[in-house]
Amino acid sequence: MVHKYDLRVRYSDTDQMQRLHHAAYVEYLEVVRIEFLRSLGFSYDGLEQSGFLLPVTKLQIKYHQGVRYDEVLTFETRVVLDSEVRLTFQSQISASSARIALAEVELACIDRERHRPCKMPSALLEVLRSASI
Repeated sequence: MVHKYDLRVRYSDTDQMQRLHHAAYVEYLEVVRIEFLRSLGFSYDGLEQSGFLLPVTKLQIKYHQGVRYDEVLTFETRVVLDSEVRLTFQSQISASSARIALAEVELACIDRERHRPCKMPSALLEVLRSASI
């Protein structure tokens, strides 16, 4: 499954060169992950309330070219279920059909109270398996 999500570059996220600052991609990728999970019927807030957290364990971004304020970024994201504890979101980021960046964000499921790795909830695992590539 490919999840598509568009975000417009905000002026406050640009740098002195009037390009989207590299650090803003981290925040944008978080928005995309949350919306991906929502599209599968899971709210991140709901996961937290049921005792699970999904912290980032690895983040990699390969930048190809910059984008300016007000351009629309399209995120085409896939999820890979690495195990019952880890998952990876792979995003291809483009603007006006040009590749802007490629990103991989790995997350681990942990227990909210003990902060120890744990198996994801079975309902989440089931939808991730069906959405996984």
